[in-house]
Amino acid sequence: MRCFLVFFGLAFTSLITAATAETLSPDLKQGQSILHADQTLTASGWEPDPEDQAQPFEYVLAGNSLSSLASCSGTGVGFCRYDYRLNNQKLIVVTIPSNHPAHAGRVYHWWMETLPINQSR
Repeated sequence: MRCFLVFFGLAFTSLITAATAETLSPDLKQGQSILHADQTLTASGWEPDPEDQAQPFEYVLAGNSLSSLASCSGTGVGFCRYDYRLNNQKLIVVTIPSNHPAHAGRVYHWWMETLPINQSR
């Protein structure tokens, strides 16, 4: 009986975790425009949430004025970082410059972090 309870608990926990992860998983594709990614994210409930406001030169480097812009690198590849939040999940999106100004950067990489539940902004 104890083995059954342990198995049931593990199975139930993995179902809940999978359902939660599926609900919060962002719909992003490597290479897509950050402008399109931002529209998709905000439409699905993600809110811009940079820790600090980007500097004016960073908006120039990014080629857009998205409120999710957290920072841009002025050297090297020219990575820019955009931060979003949904409940206690933080989404960090990193872009690289685009050859097409209308794209304003292409999604290169992203990851999610879990924030403490009581953290408010």
